Amino acid sequence: MNVEFPRLADTLVEGVVSAWYKKPGDTVKRGEPLFAVETDKVNTDVESPCDGVLAEILVPEGEHADVGQILARFAGEEGVHTAVSRPIAAPAPSPAASGGLGAMRKRIAERMTEARATIAQGSCAKLVDLSAIERRGASWTAYFVKAFAQALEADRIGVAVEIQGGLVVPVVPDARDASLHDISVRIADLAARARENALKATDVGGAAASVTNVGATGTLLAFPLVAPGEPAILAPGAIVDGRCWLALCYDRAHYDEYAADRLLTTVVERLRAL
Repeated sequence: MNVEFPRLADTLVEGVVSAWYKKPGDTVKRGEPLFAVETDKVNTDVESPCDGVLAEILVPEGEHADVGQILARFAGEEGVHTAVSRPIAAPAPSPAASGGLGAMRKRIAERMTEARATIAQGSCAKLVDLSAIERRGASWTAYFVKAFAQALEADRIGVAVEIQGGLVVPVVPDARDASLHDISVRIADLAARARENALKATDVGGAAASVTNVGATGTLLAFPLVAPGEPAILAPGAIVDGRCWLALCYDRAHYDEYAADRLLTTVVERLRAL
């Protein structure tokens, strides 16, 4: 029986097998951690899909594998099983790779190089007056997520979270209709679990677009690259004297300049109406 690399997110095409918890000849029970993977979206343990004896490991630790690629073989049965992911219980720092980058940051760099080479990147920005907004305890990121979701008429918005060794983009569900308080709570929960390496596969992937709050570190204006698989990313800058720069970066295959400018204008309108 073969064990395949699981699809941990809709846009995931490959990852790194970062650890094997069993060696050939070991008896493995269904649901027991079998190996760990690192991707540009999530680090996770992967459970054995069945009971059996591990006969052969085809992709060793530290090697890349494509989604659906056979990673190992079990003795005794025929067939193919896709392993099931679960959060890593005890995170460890990623080993340094070439150029001093860990596996996740190296993969992010590769994806951004791919994005620059394959996506016609566009951007626009507006200086927005937010001084009239009464936050009522909700985070600014929650405002940006909800306004973006409403402008897109979409439910799932990704939020970039900096973690040790890289960056992950968990997804806020029901972002269009949930209250600002609930969105704030969900973002805080996703960020905390991301930093504990406790995200589940269902927490990533499937976003209509993403928000990266570059203003959280004091940056006034930035134009992040749109990653493969997403049409746009919203980048709010630091709020100074009640105003902030709001940048929209987009894939020109999805939006022309007029449509992108109209989308950003709608985000601003929705933001002021919250």
